Amino acid sequence: MKNKERTKPTKKKILTTYLVVAACLLVAAAVTVGVVFGLRNNSLPKDVIENPPVDNNPPDEGNKDPDDDKPILDTSTSYVFIMPVNNANLTCGQVFAYDKTMDWYREHNGLDFSANAGTQVYAAVDGKVTEVSVNDVLYGAVVTIEHANGVTTVYKFIDPVQSLKAGTTVSRGDVIGTIATATGVENKEGDHLHFEIYKNGTLADPDDYLEINPK
Repeated sequence: MKNKERTKPTKKKILTTYLVVAACLLVAAAVTVGVVFGLRNNSLPKDVIENPPVDNNPPDEGNKDPDDDKPILDTSTSYVFIMPVNNANLTCGQVFAYDKTMDWYREHNGLDFSANAGTQVYAAVDGKVTEVSVNDVLYGAVVTIEHANGVTTVYKFIDPVQSLKAGTTVSRGDVIGTIATATGVENKEGDHLHFEIYKNGTLADPDDYLEINPK
């Protein structure tokens, strides 16, 4: 009796077998994922699952005051300087010049506006007074005003109005005092206002802020 030859599997049967195995693996993976997520959700309270928490507190920025970034004053087209003294004679600019009082040449930091004692002195632009010193040995009395854009103005050899003090807000053209009798390190220059402008703490060019016409 002849041995029967083994029947070889057809390509169709092999492909069917692979598809069945792949389907089984996908079902097993789906079941595993479902079990894992089911266990996770069961470990959390129902209200947390249905209503996840929302963080209503943004990251702390060092308890930053929202007003910290605001400028001292709002800037606009009206932010234009005026002369601190009307009809005054500019006797010394911001130049290297001879100092009569000290009898030497030196860099003159600021502008000297010559006028009689008692002549009114005005705030050059809107700002806030940061210092009023009335006992300065070198400059008599000194008024310092802080403005927008990092600008500061300083008024020396002045008699401040009595109501002026640190923290006082002034508008451009407000009377902040009068020219005092000549004294201190510029007493031989006669009665005058010594006026300085600073930008971010550095002495600035007054021509950038004032239209000065020397007499």
